[in-house]
Amino acid sequence: MKIVARILSYSAIVLIFTACSVVDKLAAVDAASTPIPPAKLYLGTDVAGAWSPNVSGSGTSNLKNSVTTTTQTFTKTGVGMVRFQDPWGSKEVLVDLGSFDAATDFGYNGANGNGSMTLTADTLSYPYSGGAYPVLTSFYSVAANSTVTEFVNITAGCVTGGMWVCAGGSCDANSACTVTTSGSGSAFANRDDWDQHQTPPYGYTSVNSFPRCDATVSGWTNCGAGLNKLPSGHYYAKYVLMSDRSIGVSTASANLQVKLAIKKDTVARSPAGTSGAINLNVVLVGSKNINDSHTSKGAVNLNLLFKEVNRIFKNEGTNISIGTIKAYEWRDVDGGDYYSQIDYSYLGELFAAGSQGVPAADEGNYINIFMVSDIQITGVSYSILGLSGAILGPPVNGTQSSGLAFSTNITSSGVLSGFNPNCSNVSCARDSQDGDFLEMGATVAHELGHYLGLNHPSEKVASLTETQRHDQLSDTPTCAPRAGPNLDQKSCYMDTALQVGGSTTCATACDAAIGGGNHYYSNTTSTGTKLSYYCKATTECQFNHVMWYTTKKRELVSSVWQEDGNLISPQSSAIVQWNSFVR
Repeated sequence: MKIVARILSYSAIVLIFTACSVVDKLAAVDAASTPIPPAKLYLGTDVAGAWSPNVSGSGTSNLKNSVTTTTQTFTKTGVGMVRFQDPWGSKEVLVDLGSFDAATDFGYNGANGNGSMTLTADTLSYPYSGGAYPVLTSFYSVAANSTVTEFVNITAGCVTGGMWVCAGGSCDANSACTVTTSGSGSAFANRDDWDQHQTPPYGYTSVNSFPRCDATVSGWTNCGAGLNKLPSGHYYAKYVLMSDRSIGVSTASANLQVKLAIKKDTVARSPAGTSGAINLNVVLVGSKNINDSHTSKGAVNLNLLFKEVNRIFKNEGTNISIGTIKAYEWRDVDGGDYYSQIDYSYLGELFAAGSQGVPAADEGNYINIFMVSDIQITGVSYSILGLSGAILGPPVNGTQSSGLAFSTNITSSGVLSGFNPNCSNVSCARDSQDGDFLEMGATVAHELGHYLGLNHPSEKVASLTETQRHDQLSDTPTCAPRAGPNLDQKSCYMDTALQVGGSTTCATACDAAIGGGNHYYSNTTSTGTKLSYYCKATTECQFNHVMWYTTKKRELVSSVWQEDGNLISPQSSAIVQWNSFVR
């Protein structure tokens, strides 16, 4: 896989398309040499007629009241750099993170506790145009008895042979540089899993969080033993600054900054219990969405939208709810309209500028959601519904990964007030809401899932000759393309692997549950035979539907929406609940 294509694929990972395609990264903003100024935002409570967030009817918040977070910043100056293909040699830099106690600092008490550590790394004072990725090569603790627990086990070939093999302007992954899965294993399931956290689609910020796997959760067998909790000990991280420069950087240096967020959580992770809440900054970008939000209809639809997002997370697998929503306005006079119709290549600039406009106290406490009118890709005929700045977004503002965006331009009206003509208040039933509107809610939930660390269950590939990519979780299906490189719902339905917690395949179990064969229906309004909806009560079919990479299947039958399960799998739920944003 070419390194350019690899970066594009991770851009595609974070997109939901009206039509799907591998897309070019285009001209990303050079934040290393051109600082992006902060946006000027207005808090809705200070604006006459502004939307007042209200998701009443969703039940009480699942805020734990047991979580605290603290942050520390570490800076290393004069750090040498390597190129993608260079051996690391002596360029690996050690960051001493300090000593931590499992109970005092992470909240562990026997079976209880769900603490985590998140490292957000940036390259500062980069001497050229472009930038360098801070690649995490090691994260480990040393206990009082000298026992070492390593969460990032990669092979020696990375150090001696480089991360990539480059020639002719493109780079392939060095086959000798992989993630170790035998023996003590690694918190990363494979090379791709490690890569995506080191080289994000926007900017040069890397984000890594631990723990990130748990062998005790529903057959999570590809997780190293003892990596489901952070032990007491002295912690260290190692980084290599990997320059995107094509010519030598052997004599150049830059600075490394690592921001460490420590989450202390004294309540055990439990899908059946109180599993936490997330706070949201919702930024209305540009005149179109701002003006519409000031109407009674627009305000009702905004509240219904986030009520739907709350339902998906709270009732469909994670038991995580929305805690507090703050509404902000990014007006035209302050550049809001410039960002409201945005090419996706400039979303990193949007995230960096917009996230700097919220109060400093919100950093790490609120996830930034930017509501734009349209997200476009130059030279193609379709738009993007939503995109997350990264898979595992940083609990830090001001980076090109510090947020997620979604578009309201998914219908011919293209405005919030054009949805749900039969709804007058936030109590409006889902069966009275438009399918496209519910799709928007699923899009926001999907991108939040990415920001909290979740992948798609499977990734579409450019051709059948490429190796199919799947997430690192064993309780999601292996969805293989059926005809050409495309993935669809049937790809997962026909998965031949036994699902965790079940005794057979989804197809067999679903057929048995509904009398066989009825999972197909003939749609006379469009060509081809489509899959109806998954058996929502069948264990083998309940996988990570909300993280499906494209639009969900939804059909109105007898005035009731029939749709994919939109469930989040147990292993996915575990990943989300470790996240420092979940309180």
